[in-house]
Amino acid sequence: MRRIETTVSEKDLPSVWQLRVFEAVARHENVTQASQELLRSQPATTSCIATLEGILGVALFERSATGTYLTPVGVAALVRTKKILQFAVEAAQLVGSTRKVSPLALASSITRTQMRCLIAIEECGSFRAAARMLGITEASLQRAARTLEQNLGGQLYRHTAAGINTTETGTEFARRLKFVSSQIVALVETVNTYEFPKERTVTVGVLLLDPTILIVNAIRSLTAQFPDARVVVLSGTYETLLNKLLRGEIDFMLGLLKQPGKAFDFVEEPLYRERYCVVASREHPLTRQNVITVDALTRYQWVLPPKGSPRREAYEHIFAETTPPAASIETYSLSTIRITLYDAEMLTVLSWTEVLSERRFGFIAPLPVDVPWDGPIVGITTKRDWRPNDVQAAFLHHLKRNATAIAGEPGAEQASELRAPKVPLQPPGRKPRS
Repeated sequence: MRRIETTVSEKDLPSVWQLRVFEAVARHENVTQASQELLRSQPATTSCIATLEGILGVALFERSATGTYLTPVGVAALVRTKKILQFAVEAAQLVGSTRKVSPLALASSITRTQMRCLIAIEECGSFRAAARMLGITEASLQRAARTLEQNLGGQLYRHTAAGINTTETGTEFARRLKFVSSQIVALVETVNTYEFPKERTVTVGVLLLDPTILIVNAIRSLTAQFPDARVVVLSGTYETLLNKLLRGEIDFMLGLLKQPGKAFDFVEEPLYRERYCVVASREHPLTRQNVITVDALTRYQWVLPPKGSPRREAYEHIFAETTPPAASIETYSLSTIRITLYDAEMLTVLSWTEVLSERRFGFIAPLPVDVPWDGPIVGITTKRDWRPNDVQAAFLHHLKRNATAIAGEPGAEQASELRAPKVPLQPPGRKPRS
């Protein structure tokens, strides 16, 4: 959980509107229904929630096929959010708006900038002094102040000998908004100091470029079994994660096995042997061929990880009997590889688990090319004396079930979407590029 050590700054605070969207989605447990209530599009509502989660640094919802449900920290955030919205509505009711709009709608329309400017004007006694305090131009402050007054449909300011100041209504409204702002700060601090129960937490170390899809599917199954469980996934190099495992900072490590079992402190458990595929974009000319020769592969440029990586070793086995084409781009980044394949007629090598993950984006296609290499073994590394609790044991069970499916072994029908093919891969149906 990300923590903050200093006072929350204004730019890190959510707006009243974002909190209203959060409350609506939480109440309906459905983004579509919340969007209809808010008179917004579903993408706009989804984007608003994503922005709020980014500000708070936590996931507020668990998304599933049946709905959108609060996480434990989301429940804690909702308690304060309801109070904040109530305080904001009571503040808006003071204005005596001439507009035929609900107090909640009026309160939700107030931006962080408008709130900050009104509070500063009330505290300083004039537009000019407030602008100086905020470090902005008087014109910028006046624009925000007048827009707020117009949107609310009530008089907030009056001319005095010292300049433009707030009316009695504006003064009380500003004081109420100051309280709302302090409660929003308290909400952010509550979220950032939220502690998940340790016995309901699984902390996994995952090697870079290793089978993330196993983690994702296992998390989905675990949260269905234990809705209050929390999974922390840490990525890193083998040495970094091994040290974290030794210090007890992670429960276990998932990835390619490198035989730390020779050391007394660690135990390896193999799950499956990784397989590799030649991959191109779905629009690549080779996706239209049923038989592809090694010579045909040499006619294209390749994007590959640096030498020494398993995918690079699989590539070298493909061209073991001929001179391999040069790697035009060297990178470990799957996002870079994905974009490169999409924009150019290039090829790469991915593991089968990476193909499964990337297939969901719809940009790539595995080619019917045999990769003559027994790949490395993927498995779990634990401390020798580690004993999992019920949540950790359940997560390991779901991981192993999905690994069994990838290995193509019997008894994994429930995870058949992960099963690797027994025959050379065939390219999927071509998808026109938009």
